Amino acid sequence: MSPVAVAQRLESPVPPVFIVNAALRLRRFFLRMADAVVPSYMSVYDRFMGAAHTMLVHSAARLRIADLLTAGPLHGAEIAARAGCDADVMERTMLALVSIGIFRRLSDGRFANNRTSKGLISGATGGVRGFAEFFGHEPVMRAWARLPQTLQDGKQGFKEVHGRLAWDWMADDTAVQAAFAEGMSSMTEVVAPAIAAAYPFNEVKTVCDVGGGVGIVLAAVLRKYPHLRGILFDSESMLREASAYLRAAGIADRVDLVPGSFFDSVPRGADCYLIKTVLHNWEDAEVFKILRNCRAAMEPGQRLLVPDFLVMPDAFSTLVPFMDMAGLMIYCGRERSPERLAEMFTDTGLRMGRMVPLPGVQAVFEAVAV
Repeated sequence: MSPVAVAQRLESPVPPVFIVNAALRLRRFFLRMADAVVPSYMSVYDRFMGAAHTMLVHSAARLRIADLLTAGPLHGAEIAARAGCDADVMERTMLALVSIGIFRRLSDGRFANNRTSKGLISGATGGVRGFAEFFGHEPVMRAWARLPQTLQDGKQGFKEVHGRLAWDWMADDTAVQAAFAEGMSSMTEVVAPAIAAAYPFNEVKTVCDVGGGVGIVLAAVLRKYPHLRGILFDSESMLREASAYLRAAGIADRVDLVPGSFFDSVPRGADCYLIKTVLHNWEDAEVFKILRNCRAAMEPGQRLLVPDFLVMPDAFSTLVPFMDMAGLMIYCGRERSPERLAEMFTDTGLRMGRMVPLPGVQAVFEAVAV
């Protein structure tokens, strides 16, 4: 990615929280109104065909059909030829995708991208092509199929079905790992400018991004606050990829790259630590270990920022409850309420500070070392 493109993504406008949340509530209202006027079996049918929806979108993502349509509309047979697929099956699949609102069919029979399918274009900011591919892989679908047993015994889906954690499976499959990383990066590029804009980083001098990947959030924060220095803490393999990204962002000379695992220790030397959407991937025992390691690196009064999903009684988006179920069935984690996070902070030598809402369904939870 060019330096100009990186800068544009890191400094993209941040919509007001109340506007985004109002739009999500309005969307939920209209969906419920539609359900209220159609026969109930139609609403239920849409839901229990969810596995079909997943595989339709997975197939479109894996074949990068949205990418093929960026140059203009194509007939089903043309898409099939370029994707190396059967023409008849492709036509039927595209019609099914159109029926669930992904892609559109023109009057001449050709298919084109619509606003929804643009989220499946490779590398699109806020795109979910990587996640759409990831969640349709057979091991993931088999883990979800265990839900009836998990309801009875409370055991985690992926680990019970496959005998190991999803993270271990991903580590052994480079294609799966790449799809997941693409999804994470695309979504992080949306929230990174919001984190930089929402929290008063002018109050600190050095930020350590714990498990920060290639440094997308750290780059957004350092570009907005030129006085800051950064520490990017992640695995050696991830930091090798991070070097190029940080150079493109124009901040490489302000960031120290430190390899390691947050399960072992966290580097000292920062007055503000940041750990974005990591804790929800793990059960309580692992989260306590991560938080204790963060606290061990901190001096009293220093801050740990936890940008993560916001669990609220009014679930105006399906994303948070669905992410919680994904934690149960795939990642071996869970979403946590602000009250639960506050308890976990207290048990690890921290106290809950500010809670700064972000546009959508996330917030920055501040923990202060005591």
